[in-house]
Amino acid sequence: MKNLTYILFVLHVLSSCSHWGERRELKQFYSQDFTKFQERDELVVVDLDSMANFSELRESMGQMTCAGKVAGLRFESNDTLYHVTGFADCPTSSETGCYFRRNLLFVRNDSLIIEFGKNKVKKPIGYLKTELENITRKTYNFQYRENNVKPALIHFYADDKYPIATTKKVLREIAYQFSLLNIKDSPDYFKYNILFEGFDITSIPPPPPELSAFED
Repeated sequence: MKNLTYILFVLHVLSSCSHWGERRELKQFYSQDFTKFQERDELVVVDLDSMANFSELRESMGQMTCAGKVAGLRFESNDTLYHVTGFADCPTSSETGCYFRRNLLFVRNDSLIIEFGKNKVKKPIGYLKTELENITRKTYNFQYRENNVKPALIHFYADDKYPIATTKKVLREIAYQFSLLNIKDSPDYFKYNILFEGFDITSIPPPPPELSAFED
């Protein structure tokens, strides 16, 4: 009887060991334009876990921009493997992007920044869902004579004291919330781009109010 028990125990252990090397199946998530850039051979895939901090990531992305490439940011969260695109300005270029007719959003670290100056309010990144709902309620945020919202430009900056996990958290929330709006029947309803910034532009003080023409 003892021998039988021992044999059954060994078989159980061996059976369990056979699953140790197996990697669990992950869900795959792709942002709106990841596949498009990949098919054009314009994408350079970056594993976020290989980056030490936000600055290193942004510098790498800037070099890709100089080479005419787009960063494809790949990271794992819970049971999902995310594939999201991001952009950064080329450090050796004097060109500036044209971002007119956009819905602008600002993220610092893991917070959404609303308004500027004395009216500036910091919200957790989870507030993005509410902010997108606010944008889509207003007709002037839509493209002229179209049922699509003006594309969003998300200015993103993170202090290097925050781990790369903070960047992953922000990207996951952005990708997920926009995916809820861009349903299968209307994939271009609310396009977006994430611009990785080299500094926090929300910290720039607003310009002073202009003096009245009637004042001495």
